[in-house]
Amino acid sequence: MRARTAAAVLLLWTSGASADPFEQTFVVEPDVRVDVEIVSGRIELRGSSANELRVRANSALRVDGSRRRISLRAPSAGGWAPWASPTEVHVEIELPRESRIVARAINGKIEARDVTGELDLHAANGAIEVEGAPREAYLETMNAPIKFEGRRSAVVAKTLNGAIELEGVSGEVEAQTVSGKIKVEGEEIERAELRTMAGEIELATSLAKGARISARSFSGPVKLSLPEGTSARFDVQSFSGGIESEFSSRIADDESRHGFGKHGPGGRPLSFVVGDGDARISIESFSGGVKIEED
Repeated sequence: MRARTAAAVLLLWTSGASADPFEQTFVVEPDVRVDVEIVSGRIELRGSSANELRVRANSALRVDGSRRRISLRAPSAGGWAPWASPTEVHVEIELPRESRIVARAINGKIEARDVTGELDLHAANGAIEVEGAPREAYLETMNAPIKFEGRRSAVVAKTLNGAIELEGVSGEVEAQTVSGKIKVEGEEIERAELRTMAGEIELATSLAKGARISARSFSGPVKLSLPEGTSARFDVQSFSGGIESEFSSRIADDESRHGFGKHGPGGRPLSFVVGDGDARISIESFSGGVKIEED
């Protein structure tokens, strides 16, 4: 089944067995809002230069909306009744790169490639993977990892049990997990909030002027890599691990220069200043050391 539609309003309901393959193409606006929802399966999103949305699926879908907004829903095996058993649905969507996308999967993976608009992705039990340059991305799952490869993107990433890996971030960044490692690589970060209960934290980035960085790990080390010439005030605390810095610094409120190198564990917070100290960096690890490297 295939159709091309340029009408202002569209409403489609596929009939027949839910196992029948589905394919449709629609003419849409470059910044079309796309809502996708499945219960179980996989959602794959691909950006393209064409002002059209092409959707393929291995089963029936409900599609409605207009050139500016399109909604796609996958029924369960027994129809749309909430008590019916879910069907494994694999949905592939090609859409304009500037699209604004909201995608939800209860049991399934979500992938997005080559999107430069906005992403809002939710997967209760499935991994989330993004590759491209979205302006901003909100990524949330519960029992799976999150991997993001972007270019100067603002990102919020949250999971309960899984690692978070963010590359190519900028501006405002947030990463939270209960059990898993957090690794972030970026540039010109203005605000970053990184939290994990059981896992290490690695942050490698340059800082915007006046940046605010906060990193907290209950059980795991924290490693921070900053470029030469960084200007920041550090407030660091490690209860059962040492504190090590490669920066030439001065203890806060003390104009004398110190390259203190290593500071032993014991729970006493340490504050020191690098450069003029315009950015503020707060690091805390209950069980694990803190290392600050100069790139």
